[in-house]
Amino acid sequence: MNELPSGEVKWLIPEVGYHATPRQTLQSILAAHGLHYDRLEDIPPKVAREIQRRPVFEDFRSIELPAPTILASLGQPLLRDLLVTRIGYCTHAAGHFIPRPEGSLDHVLTYCVAGQGWCEIGGRRWLIPEDTVLLVPAGAPHCYGAAADDPWSMYWIHFTGRAAGDYARLLGATAENPLFRLVRSQEILSVFEMTYRLMHNVHAHMQLVAASGALAHFLGMANIARHSVNNRSHTAEVNVRKTVLFMREHLGGRYSLRQFAQMAHMSAHHYCSLFKTRHGFSPIEYFNRLKIQHARELLTGSGMQIRQIARDLGFDDPYYFSRLFRRIVGVSPAQYRKSPADR
Repeated sequence: MNELPSGEVKWLIPEVGYHATPRQTLQSILAAHGLHYDRLEDIPPKVAREIQRRPVFEDFRSIELPAPTILASLGQPLLRDLLVTRIGYCTHAAGHFIPRPEGSLDHVLTYCVAGQGWCEIGGRRWLIPEDTVLLVPAGAPHCYGAAADDPWSMYWIHFTGRAAGDYARLLGATAENPLFRLVRSQEILSVFEMTYRLMHNVHAHMQLVAASGALAHFLGMANIARHSVNNRSHTAEVNVRKTVLFMREHLGGRYSLRQFAQMAHMSAHHYCSLFKTRHGFSPIEYFNRLKIQHARELLTGSGMQIRQIARDLGFDDPYYFSRLFRRIVGVSPAQYRKSPADR
């Protein structure tokens, strides 16, 4: 194991960042910069947290309030009750690992929308599946990270203030029971995006008040949604989840809505409705987006021709594949491969 030199941690990671690929671990990311650790437990927490505050992952977005702004805001009306201190999003976060052995001054909410993660609090370990929220109360020592075989995509919001604990209790989150199910919906994600946009502006008092209001809206909606989940058919949820797993394992296949519905033992209408409620897209659109996500990985991580990538993902017509790729990603496959700025 390397010895760390004295001084700031930030020198360790170049500003250009380092993009993790599927199945890559935090140890391998650090090793690329000359630091070698055999176990996650060996990595100093400050190093682990600092490297992952930079854009080391694909589709990484993160905003953090400076400490002086937090202190000043907590002395202001409204903001003293609820304040967003950090917010972000990351897709397919292979190698993600955040240790906080001393706990956090803020309440930490992490929303897994795809893949899987894990967390450890108070000597207990939980698996965090898709459509699940991890809410760690302030002060509770913890660590969490991405599952090795199916790394999560997640949103996160850190918040503090006099009412922050009340919101955490409203959602039923404690150090002994930090997880709850939250079926993804466009409405839920839209409120998160609104909060992010407000935090992305200059951190003037009016912007922070609006962001806090959006956060309160998000937490209130989450509370309503988590209770409604309890009334859903568990069998139907399991069957929909099985079709998603099938999609992930058969990205080169071509399947119809009727075939997916048959796998879930439902009518096409009921299956499509339930699937869209849970995932925000129709089954076929979701399947195509999984294909395009894998295409992005192949475009950046292999030398395969675009035509071959299209064929391997079940698209006989490379022009249709390119049009679909552009619609979802915003640029053509060739542009995506050529220009890192487009990512």
